[in-house]
Amino acid sequence: MRKIFFLIILLIVGFLSDFSLFDSLERLDLLSGKKNIVVMGCDIRKDDVGRSDTLFVVMLDKSKKNAALLSVPRDTRVKIKGHGWDKINAAFAYGGQKLTRETVQDFLGIKLDNYVLVDFRGFKGLVDAVGGVDINVEKRMYYYDPYDGFEIDLRPGMQHMDGKTAMQYVRYRDEEGDIGRIRRQQKFLMALYRHIASKNIIAKIPGVSKQIMSMVKTDLSLKEMVELGNVMRDMVEKDGLKMSMVPGEPEYIDGISYWIPDIPKMRQKMADMQGVKISEKFNENTKKLEQEYKNSAK
Repeated sequence: MRKIFFLIILLIVGFLSDFSLFDSLERLDLLSGKKNIVVMGCDIRKDDVGRSDTLFVVMLDKSKKNAALLSVPRDTRVKIKGHGWDKINAAFAYGGQKLTRETVQDFLGIKLDNYVLVDFRGFKGLVDAVGGVDINVEKRMYYYDPYDGFEIDLRPGMQHMDGKTAMQYVRYRDEEGDIGRIRRQQKFLMALYRHIASKNIIAKIPGVSKQIMSMVKTDLSLKEMVELGNVMRDMVEKDGLKMSMVPGEPEYIDGISYWIPDIPKMRQKMADMQGVKISEKFNENTKKLEQEYKNSAK
C-alpha cells in the first residue's frame, strides 16, 4: 500500500507541474542515467513511533524511459551498524532516515542518492483534498481488527470514496493475499490519476499541493520532485514501471520471524537493475556478506 501511496504522490506532483503553480521552476535534467532513491513509509502510532512500516528503493533510468521499484521486506534480517543483527525496519528506530539509508545502501551494495520519508496518515487527507475518487468495488468486503478498532465494511458496486472509505478499499486483504490487495491498490492509483488529470481538479490544486508537502520529508528539492514526478507519470502511462522484491525466504531464528535474503541472487539483481557488470570486488563483498549471514544464524 505505501509503495502505491508514494507513486500517487509523485504522479500528482508531475501532473501539478503542468499548471502555473510550478511555472517559476526551472526545468532540470538531473535524472539522466540511474538515480536511486530510498523510500521510507511510516504509519506513526502511539505504541510504535520508531520503525519504518515500508521500505523500498526507486531506481530511475530517464535515458531509457524506465524505472524499477525494489521492495525490501520490513522483516529482512540485516546487520545494522552499532546495533548488530536485527530486522531492517529497526534501523529507523535506532537512527532515523540516516541510519536506514546507510543500512539499505550497505545491504544492497548500491549508492543511494536521496531519501523520501512519507507519513502514511496523510492518505485520507490526500483523497479528501481531491474531492474523493469513484471506484467500482468488485465484491463484498468486511474485516474488523480488534487491536486498533479498524473496520472495513464495503458493498459491491460503484462508489464515490472519501479518504476513510478509500483507506478501507486499499487495505482490504482477501484469500488472494498481497496479490489481490496490490491489484486493488493499482486500480485505485489509476482511478486517482484519471481523476486528478480531469479539468474538475484544477480548482483543488492549492489544497492538494499543501497536503502533499505536509506528508513528505525528503532531501530532494522541489524542482527534483517535479522532475521525478513527470518522469514517473510518463512511465506509468507507457507501462515502463517494474516492481520486484528482495529474493529470499521466511525463517525463524530464536523464535523471531525474519525474511532471510538470498545474497547472491539479490546482488545479481542489483547489478542487473543498475545496468552494470559485476566486478571482482563486488563478488568478493557478496561472498563475504553471504558468509556473515550464515555465521549470524548459528
